[in-house]
Amino acid sequence: MITAFAELQRLGHFGPEALRLVQGLMSEEMRRFPAIEPAAGWQRADVEDLVQDFLEQRFAALTTMLLTTARNDESMGRLLRRSIRNWLIDRARKTGTGRVRQLLERVLGESTEFEQVPPGQPGAGQWRLARTSSEPWSGDHRELIRAADAVRDIRIGPWSSTTRRAPVAARDSLIAVARAVLSAAGGSVEIAQLTHVFLMRFPVALDWAVVPLDAGETERHADVRTPEEQSIAECDEIDSAGGAAEIAGMLTPQERALVPHLDDVEAAQRVLSCRRSSAYHQMKRLREKLTQLAGVGDDRHAVILEVIRLCPPPSD
Repeated sequence: MITAFAELQRLGHFGPEALRLVQGLMSEEMRRFPAIEPAAGWQRADVEDLVQDFLEQRFAALTTMLLTTARNDESMGRLLRRSIRNWLIDRARKTGTGRVRQLLERVLGESTEFEQVPPGQPGAGQWRLARTSSEPWSGDHRELIRAADAVRDIRIGPWSSTTRRAPVAARDSLIAVARAVLSAAGGSVEIAQLTHVFLMRFPVALDWAVVPLDAGETERHADVRTPEEQSIAECDEIDSAGGAAEIAGMLTPQERALVPHLDDVEAAQRVLSCRRSSAYHQMKRLREKLTQLAGVGDDRHAVILEVIRLCPPPSD
């Protein structure tokens, strides 16, 4: 019986064995992402739909990568698994954005503090503070992010599930942030813009719950990397560097100046020009923010270290 790797080398494209391999790996990997699990649980048809979507989006690049990098069936399986996992991560992140938007629309709609601009008025369908009539907002979105970030005492209810997402925040905290953002806007704001602001304020909303595989399914690799393992490692390093650069860009200038001193309260005091207690508070808050932004991926520590490298202390 021909193997998936031999089939790929002979045909130059995916055949029945390669497709069976993709289906098997997709079936394993998708169970690590409860965020995208259908309400009725995973069904065979769901695997087929995911495989079809995956191949439609990645087929050409995936085929080229496997033909040039895979050395045998084992390495082909590792490369395929990595590609499938990255694709599922992207899908889970998009699910997180939609979830936050739906939650935000529900909270705004149920509260008497907010209203949608009626049809026929400028900004129809946008959200604003109730009983106001200002023009649609058109400023710098960073001002709204700063307003959201300034809201303190955010409450998150207790959560013990390891397979379902935790709530973004308690309802009263979401209302407090929305009130601050719309007040700073001084006018009506599109729901898409509000969603973006909330995702910046609550980056953990984009995290996905990842269920670990059985210990027996985790492979141990030799210290010397094969070419395909080196390719995967390089992709990881690029992903970490890109994520760190994005996180560093989300920090305020003061936060970037504080990053190199998160374990030195006296240096933090000099950077912030504040009392010791205030420095402790801001250091703690920045650590929490970095932890949230780095997410729950296996590379989160590498991402945080790269952020620190990107925010060096000023030279004397």
